[in-house]
Amino acid sequence: MDHQFYPTGAYTSACMWDQFKRPLSHVCDPSAGRGHLLRHAINSFAELPQGKEVPWFDPELEQNALRRNWSYNQRSKYSQIKRVSFVEINPEFHSALKSIEIRNGVVHVIGYDFLTVQSLASVSQVILNPPFRAGAEHVLHAWDLVYDAEISAIINAESIKNPCTEARKRLCGLIEKYGTVKFMQDQFVDDVERVTNVEVALIYLDKSLMSVANIDKMLDGLKVGQNLRGEGVKHEVCTALAIPENFVEHTYRNFAMAVESARKFCEYQAVFDMKDAALGLDLAQMQAKGVGSEYREDMTQIQSKASAAFLDIYDNLKRKAWSQIIRSSLLTDKLSNQARRKVEAQAGTIYELEFSVPNVYGFLEGVMQSMGDIFQDMVCQLFDTICERSSDNVSFYKSWKSNQRHKVGMKIRQKRFIIPGFHVYSGCRLQYESKQFLSDIDKVFGLLDGVTTPFQGVTHAFESGLVSAGERVSTEYFDIRYFAGAGTIHFFAKSPEVVDRLNRFVGRVRNWIPQQMEEANADFQKQFNDSEKLTPSYVQRFKGKSSKSYYWRDPVHAACGERETEDSKRHLQELVDSIEEAHAELGISCGVALENSGKVTSILIEHSAKVEPLAICAPANQSGEQMQLLAA
Repeated sequence: MDHQFYPTGAYTSACMWDQFKRPLSHVCDPSAGRGHLLRHAINSFAELPQGKEVPWFDPELEQNALRRNWSYNQRSKYSQIKRVSFVEINPEFHSALKSIEIRNGVVHVIGYDFLTVQSLASVSQVILNPPFRAGAEHVLHAWDLVYDAEISAIINAESIKNPCTEARKRLCGLIEKYGTVKFMQDQFVDDVERVTNVEVALIYLDKSLMSVANIDKMLDGLKVGQNLRGEGVKHEVCTALAIPENFVEHTYRNFAMAVESARKFCEYQAVFDMKDAALGLDLAQMQAKGVGSEYREDMTQIQSKASAAFLDIYDNLKRKAWSQIIRSSLLTDKLSNQARRKVEAQAGTIYELEFSVPNVYGFLEGVMQSMGDIFQDMVCQLFDTICERSSDNVSFYKSWKSNQRHKVGMKIRQKRFIIPGFHVYSGCRLQYESKQFLSDIDKVFGLLDGVTTPFQGVTHAFESGLVSAGERVSTEYFDIRYFAGAGTIHFFAKSPEVVDRLNRFVGRVRNWIPQQMEEANADFQKQFNDSEKLTPSYVQRFKGKSSKSYYWRDPVHAACGERETEDSKRHLQELVDSIEEAHAELGISCGVALENSGKVTSILIEHSAKVEPLAICAPANQSGEQMQLLAA
């Protein structure tokens, strides 16, 4: 696809940057390409052709010392930038944009198609080289989105010289009222990647709070006298009943209304401050300051104060809106607590994104694209938690691939496992953390079984009052029994096949078992399938190897503890030796299957189709551009 990619040269870039009159703070490049406009600035326009006149530099004074001083001044100027927001329609350029570093600020990619972006409220400068076929539309869109900012743009000169469309006419009107235009020749001929002979218009627009606020309209209708106070708030006007057809659209609607209300509030506040300052001081204030009636407060600060107030409100509203999405059931119903916390850990990056309906759906799509990795973490986290809660929940087997961390494979017992440490209120109502843990069990087992619709899980049994101490209660995947005195729940699996899927999934992820069990010989498969029968002999040998503290007598800690000390390495090896000694006594020799690999593959296809529906468990290796956007 031709995105009309014509990178800006150093000279044109210098002219565009030179138009800005205010201090640089938050800069947006809505048609960023590979970031040439910003790269030229932070490199002090080092690529400028010799002898080329620029607005702030006299070519007759190009001695080395002056050139160095000029370059230093440029670096100082652009080191003021605190934030850069890029928009680029070509996803292939996003990685190049994210690699740009600025001295005292941060760089973010906030979207793809600039014409779908819906707010640039916190931006102080917009610098853009848009597609020439839609230059006027891009400049107008930038004007509509910014709140209090400058715009420097380069577009096809024909857009200004031939205002034959409504967009071009409106742009010419804005230039006449709020800016300037300069026509330039041959700006895409020298020091550019792609050459084109076209006349361009260099546009500057200054949208300030007070210059565009319709003060007369704000004040229209006010009456003389005490009537200025009004008749009070009409609650029937301020209250709107909204029945959302979609959570995302409803959240955005609330956000947009709040932003617009904040915008009007700050504009009215600015008008009030201006008129208040114009009235001067009261007598007591004059006496305190020692001034006369001609004294006036500095009115130049009114605009900046109003703008800063709005930006603070806007950032707070955007954080709240994104928080609604992050904590909504759209995510929490699908993610474990651990996975949700990982998403929330990226909240700072997410808050930088513009809050718009396309961006929210893009964010959710990015989460869904990485559900394979998220699901893998979810399953492994639950598996480890069940194993660590009690060594009675675990059986052991020899690992398929022995490495420093995973020399011993583990399985959760299929018929029954016990989880202690549950805390409930009176009436067997779950405390928050206990409820979240049981919710994770429901989510993982539902996903492993391919169930995406609501079902009566363990959490439901507690929340609906079905559980009473000591009584056996049936749920979708388990019969459970809660013992209040010990704070334990006994889980009796109603579907051992789903527990087996959990064990096999974790085993494959950690290379405890081969990706396809047919790759292993019969002995390996036997010790895996019979691990619950064989584990007591492993544990007995392990506990007899040496005197150990209470902690290290637990084989689970030996199998999955950290490998940072010599003691931990030794206890792990003792567990490995115990398994191998038991195998030698039983005549078990684990290894690779000797069958023809082609035959194994054909058998595997038939077997996996009939017995092991684990397609949803395969880690998705999707790293699409949308997930790159959030990692910014």
